[in-house]
Amino acid sequence: MIGGDLSLRQGSFLLQFLHYYHDKIIFETLQHCLILLYSLPFAVILGVGTGFAVADRPVARTVVLILSSAIMTVPGLALFGIMVVILSPLQMGIGVAPAVVAITLYSLLPVVRNTTTALNSVDPSVIMAARAMGMTGRQILFRIKAPLSLPTIMAGIRNAIVMGVGVAAFGFMVAAGGLGYFIFSGIARSNVQMVLTGAILISALGIGLNFLFLWLEKRMSHD
Repeated sequence: MIGGDLSLRQGSFLLQFLHYYHDKIIFETLQHCLILLYSLPFAVILGVGTGFAVADRPVARTVVLILSSAIMTVPGLALFGIMVVILSPLQMGIGVAPAVVAITLYSLLPVVRNTTTALNSVDPSVIMAARAMGMTGRQILFRIKAPLSLPTIMAGIRNAIVMGVGVAAFGFMVAAGGLGYFIFSGIARSNVQMVLTGAILISALGIGLNFLFLWLEKRMSHD
């Protein structure tokens, strides 16, 4: 009974917190989405472009994947701090800029890896048939390999986006705003309601985007 009463009290306090701070919640949620809107297109364009460029070059592909994997091993907060130091001479060390660069770099690996894997997994017999028809290497890449690889590439993009939603929480630490405000401010104030609010909203945003891009992925695979 004590545990049940405690859970009810926590739930009641959380609802009160959501009611009193709904303006701040809406603002930080929109700011979180804005950070993602700025960074994830860069990650997709850079990741897919790099994947296409190195797919047929084993040495370059290995180097790119190693570098992308190395970036992934850096703790998210440390990567944001590194971007602050690097961008400070350009007067962009604080705010959205370091958050955008950090999230872009952090999201590269799943996009690059899925792109190169998909392009190199196309049935060789299909490629041989295309060459027999007189198609050039560029035509084979964009007319044969790319359409067949699209569902797998989309899966990598989906993983990068979901990952970016969570990493974007560190944007608060570099004055970029976002839902990380509730998590880190809640920890500093020992406020459970703030921490829960940030965690729940980030999870909900990640789950929503995951299902959206999963639906797009399935549509593309059926087409």
